[in-house]
Amino acid sequence: MTDEKKEGPRLMTIPEIAEHRGVSRQLVHRIARSDPNFPAPVVEPGSTRAKYPADAVEEFWRTRVTKPGRRTDLEERAEGEVGES
Repeated sequence: MTDEKKEGPRLMTIPEIAEHRGVSRQLVHRIARSDPNFPAPVVEPGSTRAKYPADAVEEFWRTRVTKPGRRTDLEERAEGEVGES
């Protein structure tokens, strides 16, 4: 009998996803919590760390629609508001 792991889809942790995509772990956590299209986590037996199927993660990032944030530097400040003038 050999001690081989079962073959299955490659799984990635949040830090691995962040490193692979060149973004912060915090951003990946925020997206995983807030975007319903982010792949569901897989918890392997004997582990408490959630991992995500690499192929599903790649598909998510490939099809993800991003929208730019609001540029607050172009808005007029209300009187009495603290900030640069």
